[in-house]
Amino acid sequence: MKRLFALLAACVLVLAASDVCHAQFSKLSFGKYGVSSIRPESLRAVRGAVWLDVTNPMVGFTISEIKGTVYKKGVPFVHGNASDVYIPLGTARANISGRAALSPSASLWDVLALIVFDPDDYSVDLSVRITLDTGETRVVSKSKMPVAALLKLI
Repeated sequence: MKRLFALLAACVLVLAASDVCHAQFSKLSFGKYGVSSIRPESLRAVRGAVWLDVTNPMVGFTISEIKGTVYKKGVPFVHGNASDVYIPLGTARANISGRAALSPSASLWDVLALIVFDPDDYSVDLSVRITLDTGETRVVSKSKMPVAALLKLI
């Protein structure tokens, strides 16, 4: 669950960045990332925080209304949401906190199986609201993004 939590947070930034930057996406870059904290809320849910180093040469933006679902082999596995995050112009460390919970179709045994993590087995649906420093706002949703492809971007 820890890996999926970090991955979901990184995917949020990749999704937002790809929409904000369109053709200039290659100018946005990601550095190191990791889990700052993680604490169980129940046997099926965790709260936690992750960090990701981001260099943004375009325009600052806020990502809000963050929610997503991770699928394992096409079946809902984890649902999550996260707090708002601001990505300033320049280089900064983005901190994202949120909650992730197992889907009703997932079991604790599925979590134990994450010891052997194959990104090709996973895809992500994400929805976020992006507000640029210029005031422009848009809602972006992406479905069934392959995790293996997303990992190559970060």
